[in-house]
Amino acid sequence: MKKTVLTGLFLMSLVSFGEEIVVYGPESMKWIESSAGIIFKEKTGTTIKYVPIDGVIPRMKLEKKNPKADIIVGLTDINYLEAKKEKLIKNYKPTTAGNIAKEEFIIDKEWSVTPIDYGMLALNYNYEKTGSDLKTFEDLKKYPKELLVQDPRSFTGEAFMLWTIGVYGENWLKFWESLKPSILTVSSGWSDSFAKFSVGEGAIMSGYASSSIYFYQDGNENKYKSYIPEEGGYIYLEGAALVNKKNIKKSAEEFLNFVLEPEFQKLALEKNYMFPVINYKLPEDYKYVPTTDKIVKLDAEYVNKNMENWKKQLIEVLKK
Repeated sequence: MKKTVLTGLFLMSLVSFGEEIVVYGPESMKWIESSAGIIFKEKTGTTIKYVPIDGVIPRMKLEKKNPKADIIVGLTDINYLEAKKEKLIKNYKPTTAGNIAKEEFIIDKEWSVTPIDYGMLALNYNYEKTGSDLKTFEDLKKYPKELLVQDPRSFTGEAFMLWTIGVYGENWLKFWESLKPSILTVSSGWSDSFAKFSVGEGAIMSGYASSSIYFYQDGNENKYKSYIPEEGGYIYLEGAALVNKKNIKKSAEEFLNFVLEPEFQKLALEKNYMFPVINYKLPEDYKYVPTTDKIVKLDAEYVNKNMENWKKQLIEVLKK
């Protein structure tokens, strides 16, 4: 009998050790497989297969009856509510939840999503092309066909849209209509915009404040700059969640424990250029990231009631 029990326990351990978990998320987080995946496999024996998707919630809706992913990453403190209401994700409180530095980093008290990192949006620009520093949203209108923005169905595009709504309120669509002559390209996501921006296609792009670290590390801090408009900044949290499916893999839960460990948080700093949600000393070059005390905020419930309509409205403006 004892031998049978031990054999059973051994076989159960093999179920986790040697598994593969599929992670859906934005293109910018492919390092989860290539870098974090190495550490995670050493710890658990589980392989991470990362599938880059800009617009992961619509994809999850399509796969709702037969989910192919085990984990979603890149959910924000706003759009997670849509995933939760659609029952695309499942509650799980990581065993490492005590590592979280501040209570305000906890996105959902029911733990439908686990915080990974946080950051601030910004506008990145090529000073050699603009010839002067930018300070406001209105300054964007001075540069015809120079602005790269993202499709509002992508992670960064959605966040940038919400930022403009936070700043302009009911007049946000009028702002976009007046901004249209300045837009060069509407990219599928941040990675596509950044690739174009890096080779000189467009002088300005909607992106992240932490891109200034990359510019500094690459020796281009005088050429490429980032600014947060005087109208106010926009902070958002990124998180990860279990996909709601019949058979939840133990290794998927282990992954959510892992994202709050120092090894993963260090990679979020180095690869994602975001800020950690645990107590972790920031590298020296983070001093180059622009900040502001003026932050615009939106109510998550209000946003989720209107999100799809806002996206449709903005897409119509961008198509004109």
